[in-house]
Amino acid sequence: MGYATKEDIDELYGTDLLVRVADYDRDGTPDDAVIAKGLLGADEICNAYLSAQYSVPVTPTPGVVRTCAIDIAVYKMALGRGVRTDEMRVRYEDALAILDKISKGQIGLGLPPVTGTDENGNPITTDPNVKRSGRSFDAGRA
Repeated sequence: MGYATKEDIDELYGTDLLVRVADYDRDGTPDDAVIAKGLLGADEICNAYLSAQYSVPVTPTPGVVRTCAIDIAVYKMALGRGVRTDEMRVRYEDALAILDKISKGQIGLGLPPVTGTDENGNPITTDPNVKRSGRSFDAGRA
């Protein structure tokens, strides 16, 4: 499953937007194949950024990543339809900027700690916000 769904887009922006950006056959309903392609493209972009710090796909999906995936998918669908607005472009660029900061370790994912047990039955808590590889590489300090 991806970072966002058709229902997530509909909940955040409404059906009218989905029709505007994903009704390629102009029958008044969003085309599922177009939405799936937009969401897949968004997942690929999110994973490209997130993989710099985390194992992907990141589960559960952090809200910030879901919102980024929605804005990227909407922008990609709108480009194919020629209905991109400046607001969509700004939201797309903002999503990429957030993902860039996550990839550099400047902001976290905002996930709650996960509790469980180890192989001996002892309680453990893991923090899904901890970076996979420690600090990100900063060429300016090398």
